[in-house]
Amino acid sequence: MVTRHGLRILAGGLCTGLVLAACVEAPAVEPEHCEGDAELQIFETRIAPLLEDDSRSACNECHLAGVDLGLYSPDGDECRTMACMVDAGIVDLDAPEDSKVLDWILRADPQSPLITPEVLQQERDGMLEWIRYQSDCGAFVCPKIDDPCGTAASVGSCDTPPSAHDLPSHGFDDPGDCSDLTIERGFQELVYSWRGRCYPCHYDSKPGDPENAPRWIVDAECSAGSLASMRNVLELGLVDVERPDQSLLLLKPLAVAAGGVEHEGSDKFFDTDDGAYKDFAAWVELYAGCAAQ
Repeated sequence: MVTRHGLRILAGGLCTGLVLAACVEAPAVEPEHCEGDAELQIFETRIAPLLEDDSRSACNECHLAGVDLGLYSPDGDECRTMACMVDAGIVDLDAPEDSKVLDWILRADPQSPLITPEVLQQERDGMLEWIRYQSDCGAFVCPKIDDPCGTAASVGSCDTPPSAHDLPSHGFDDPGDCSDLTIERGFQELVYSWRGRCYPCHYDSKPGDPENAPRWIVDAECSAGSLASMRNVLELGLVDVERPDQSLLLLKPLAVAAGGVEHEGSDKFFDTDDGAYKDFAAWVELYAGCAAQ
């Protein structure tokens, strides 16, 4: 097994023998603050405790679109945890301050009086410190990890659902509290789970024709993609909170003969008995009702 010390030697080693002739440029030099193991303790002292099941932290008491951050650390290893977070799209090593996970921590709605705004800020700052360290030093202290999250189905991921029109509604067990967590989970189960109906015209990963189709569906790890997609729906004004049944999120995909409005794509809901329409409508009603409060 290659140790971290060995990785540094490999990363900083010079080309020798026949390989020298093939070298175009010297490998990157490890920054001084990456040397030694002191900085690696950031994970053990500030991050790992946030991911433990019995830890009173934002990661276990807040809403992360229904995701427990502990799922991103399948074996507690700092390198695999970071690789998994990057793979899932919630950490941006090129722009650490823009990492989604930082906003998620500050948006916590903890149920314990022990979790104060100051505690949340400390957790956010600790996460940012670790992300910055990995951005600078990860290539020197961590090996390349394939399938870092363990399996393709881990970390709340979900496959693109079939687009058939004869499927029943999924339904949603609404606790009736109008919390952000409830609204976000509702969107994921009632709307994002049907995104296959809107492929590829409304996917952000499929630019091109039709140019005027809003790319509101964020094609990413399930929970992160769902949350970002919900924000796009609201920012685009696709929900009418005063007249929920007139929301464009419902009328655009609905056949004109069934009361919908003109849509350049094909009909996505043939009628209001369609399982997907019922689920879309249930979420729109949920959001509108909560917004009215």
